[in-house]
Amino acid sequence: MKAQKKLTAQDYWISFGTPLGKTLLGYGALMGIIALFIPADILKAYPWAVEFTDFMAGLVPQIDRITSLGVEPDVNRFYYSVLWAMSPGVFLIASFKVWEDLKMGYGASSMPLFKMLPLALLLCMLIYASQQGYWMTNTNNGLLRFMLDNRLGRAFWGNIMYATTPLMTFSCLVAIAYGWLSGYIPRNISRQAERVIR
Repeated sequence: MKAQKKLTAQDYWISFGTPLGKTLLGYGALMGIIALFIPADILKAYPWAVEFTDFMAGLVPQIDRITSLGVEPDVNRFYYSVLWAMSPGVFLIASFKVWEDLKMGYGASSMPLFKMLPLALLLCMLIYASQQGYWMTNTNNGLLRFMLDNRLGRAFWGNIMYATTPLMTFSCLVAIAYGWLSGYIPRNISRQAERVIR
């Protein structure tokens, strides 16, 4: 088993070159394309879109928080509903991807528990903040308008901030927790300690 190591550009290339890595990149590209072509009157033109977004908003309160800002409300309500509708599949793929990376020696594959716990707490806080819309309510804020009022900004930065980041973060937590509960990470730490002693 490989010990934890510093990531290089080549490591990232290898990681995202796997089938799981390519699937995640493909998902990001697809969601970006969808963001570019959502019509401004999506909720007025298609009754099914209203039912769909209302259903998703009932599951993910973040959607109502974004809509209530009044910045392209129909487009953003539909887009973030689509993102979260895709989330179960993305979560599974991302969890397997993080586990795959741990097995390759990346990330927290041999991180001691005393370092892991503060990191896990920070990741939980990040997930919570994303669901609160990062408490950004000033619609004159340049970053907020870029994420919600600009098609390219919504496709890339809005996607990352509001949906992809919490999803990937939760996937990391699940994969790492499994690594500890299964004994994989503790065994890596023991092997690394043995190599240092030798």
